[in-house]
Amino acid sequence: MTSVVRFPVTGIFGVGRLATRLKALESVNQIGPWHIGHWVDHTHTTIRIKFQNAADGKLTKLACAN
Repeated sequence: MTSVVRFPVTGIFGVGRLATRLKALESVNQIGPWHIGHWVDHTHTTIRIKFQNAADGKLTKLACAN
């Protein structure tokens, strides 16, 4: 089962910071593989990230809270 979570970001640079955090969590096996999805809106303030399961999405949402 996959899970899609929306993350608030500040444009493309915010996505880069989010990706860095996700890579760090993945590198220590706290989450499994993930994939960048599509922007939720045309103003680029929210992006979708796809995880292998809901638990990874929940953990990441907590770990990457601003």
